[in-house]
Amino acid sequence: MHKASVFFFVMAFSFVLLSCSTGDSGENNANNNPTATVNLFNESSFRVDVYKNLNPDYFDPTTLAATVNPGETKKVSLYASTDQVIGDTFYPRYKVLLADSFETGTSNIYVDAQRNLSNISLVVESGKTYTRTIPQPSTGDLKFINGYVKIQNTGSTQIQIHRADTVLYKLDNNGAYLTTGQNTGYYEITISAFDNTLNMNQLKAYSSSFVVFPAFEMERGKLYSFTVNNATVTGPAVSNIDPMRN
Repeated sequence: MHKASVFFFVMAFSFVLLSCSTGDSGENNANNNPTATVNLFNESSFRVDVYKNLNPDYFDPTTLAATVNPGETKKVSLYASTDQVIGDTFYPRYKVLLADSFETGTSNIYVDAQRNLSNISLVVESGKTYTRTIPQPSTGDLKFINGYVKIQNTGSTQIQIHRADTVLYKLDNNGAYLTTGQNTGYYEITISAFDNTLNMNQLKAYSSSFVVFPAFEMERGKLYSFTVNNATVTGPAVSNIDPMRN
């Protein structure tokens, strides 16, 4: 019995020693591989979301590195680039005002646009500091990610907006219904990165039955406005949401 107790004591002591050794190794690795700092200076008049190593053909919002306000410098701490030849790439997304709180009745709506040739690529090395500038777009520089629809309900019943069999949700509050009394909803329509336009022929409103919208060709960066009055749909009126073109 005594020998068994000694054996278990030795094993427990050895486990503690190994645990301490592993912890020290982790600290040494952290000290030997300090993070780098990337200063992102936003000289534009837009708030900008900066994504890291984003595949632009498959928009992935989980890779957000920083949100930088106009005139602000944001410090981002990063580990060294995994690939020391290609490095890392940062993708700025300019936040453009689609509708203010007066128009939505709730909150401002901002949508994403990218500036041509604005991606920032660099090899990040441990312990170093880098500064990169996010420029102000020039006229014609902004490329919007998706298209947008504005629908005003002037009818006597609340409605839902569908695209084929899918319910669309409002951008301001994620609501599914447009109530009566001049209520307006804004909706985002995804356009494939491989296409320049999208044929919209499956848009409809639903209350007790479906009311079909006229088909139209949707372009990025444009707002298509409709009015629904019970069984009648009017529109679309088309407007450009690019502030650099207005």
